[in-house]
Amino acid sequence: MPERKSTSFVPRDKAMERVKYYIDKFTSNTLEGTRTGAVLCDVAGSGGKMIRPRLLLLCSTFGPDQDAQIETLCMYAAMIEMTHMASLIHDDIVDEASYRRGKPSIQKKYGKDAAVYAGDFLISRVNYWLAVEHQNDVAAQLSKTVEEMCMGEIGQAMHRYDAQMTVDQYLKNIKGKTASLFRAACMIGAAGSGCDQETVANLGKLGEYIGIIFQLRDDLLDFTSDSTAMGKETHKDFYDGIYTMPVLLARQATEDGELLKDLMEKNSDRKFDRGDIALLEQAVKRGGGIEGTIARIHEYTSICRKLLDSMMTLDSERIDTGEDSEPIHREKEQSVLTIRRMLDRFDDV
Repeated sequence: MPERKSTSFVPRDKAMERVKYYIDKFTSNTLEGTRTGAVLCDVAGSGGKMIRPRLLLLCSTFGPDQDAQIETLCMYAAMIEMTHMASLIHDDIVDEASYRRGKPSIQKKYGKDAAVYAGDFLISRVNYWLAVEHQNDVAAQLSKTVEEMCMGEIGQAMHRYDAQMTVDQYLKNIKGKTASLFRAACMIGAAGSGCDQETVANLGKLGEYIGIIFQLRDDLLDFTSDSTAMGKETHKDFYDGIYTMPVLLARQATEDGELLKDLMEKNSDRKFDRGDIALLEQAVKRGGGIEGTIARIHEYTSICRKLLDSMMTLDSERIDTGEDSEPIHREKEQSVLTIRRMLDRFDDV
């Protein structure tokens, strides 16, 4: 019966502190007194929710080697977060966003030049440390993930102001630009702790679904929260010709769908203005865009719960046959409970 090797000096309840240690280590620089240095100091100390690193560590509990590999896993988690940081900086530049989480965006605060340099710096440091640590498999996976994120953003850009944009096209784009990094975090955590290929693949699916939920929820909040609560400008996506799930679902309605199509065409001609906001909100609400998006979120959270249930059922069978141990199983149960609580919060929209 496999038991974990306790060769690490990092208690698991201190793991996130080690993740932050590695972020500080990997972002250290000699740029003090420059705007780029200020950006790097800002993002390294921003103290976000760090959902992706947490998912990586949660998924690592499914493997027999988590204790032995915890230091390396914390390093991976830091690299995932740095990749996320870089993507946010670059996204805000492309979108010309003024705010992020209720605060001035990096590009607004420090200028586009410094923002670009800092985003590039973060990605280069991730690649450098993966090479130094001889982590070729993770380097390849993260590089592929960044490619998928770029392809999602490019796909979104190709459909800007596209009144014929479909739900399938939207989902394809968000699987790349948002869900791919969630998927990578879960797979890297699972593989890094010695999970078998089936478990790695299943946790990758879980991560992708959570990433899709994350984006759907963000798109939904654009129609259910004001700019103060969201920390960014409401309906900026629509202004920029990026049509999200609430809009796409409402467009399928008969009467309000026609109104939405007219507004989308008007937006294509750059004639959409503040006076049209009320019409947009009414059309999305009456056309079922909000209810439909909430239903999609519940659908994906349900899929996630079923996937977790099936994995834990298989886990119990492995204990019965001696392929797994009770201590490892209990840790997995705690991780599943934590993920379920996350899903419950996603459902509360």
